[in-house]
Amino acid sequence: MKINAMRSIAFTIICMILGILIALQMKNVNADNVTEQKLEELYNNIVEYSRKNEELSKRNAELYSYIELLEQDYASGNAYIETIIKERERAAVFAGLREVSNFGLTIRISAPPEVMVRDSVLRQFVNELRALGAQAISINDERMVAMSEIRASNQDIIINGKNYDRRNAFEIKAIIDPGKEAYFLDYLDKVRVSVQTDLSADQYDIAIQTVDNVTIPALKEDSIAFKIDLLLPSVQ
Repeated sequence: MKINAMRSIAFTIICMILGILIALQMKNVNADNVTEQKLEELYNNIVEYSRKNEELSKRNAELYSYIELLEQDYASGNAYIETIIKERERAAVFAGLREVSNFGLTIRISAPPEVMVRDSVLRQFVNELRALGAQAISINDERMVAMSEIRASNQDIIINGKNYDRRNAFEIKAIIDPGKEAYFLDYLDKVRVSVQTDLSADQYDIAIQTVDNVTIPALKEDSIAFKIDLLLPSVQ
């Protein structure tokens, strides 16, 4: 139905253009006294309109050929178009622009009310998860991408340009390979012990557990980590 509608619209537009040109031609011929108009000028006008009509006919043929290709692609499910769409979606998932879900784990980090969580602790766990092969990570539902920041500012920790109170708990989520569950848990537990030992005065409470289906949201388009307005393709 959509292809037939496209064909009808294209045909209608072409017919309208042809009609306008023919009307203009007749108007120009009748507006002046033919007996006063040089035969050469009249001949040149006819030749010019014939040329324009030929160009429109050629464009008409090209449009119908394009519509025919669209019909064939639509009917057969063009593999090239499907590949482009799939690759675009793959790139969006890789860039963190899509919400993702799968087997994963959570790391909940908190401290006593009088203690402020250190940004270095969050960075350490995120870096370890990346090194271990986690394919998607978030902190307090802020998606971690290449341009994400984790830094302390007075009583807040800034993540992707947003402030989070350092006196509250922080939750890290990650999607991991379920076949490496034991390896992840063993390694992260050693990191937990190291943090709690080195920063014993902070009395961190760190809980690590796997989840059958963890959901990690997409990077928000208003996030500072999403800025791409200055990135221009390099001309080769």
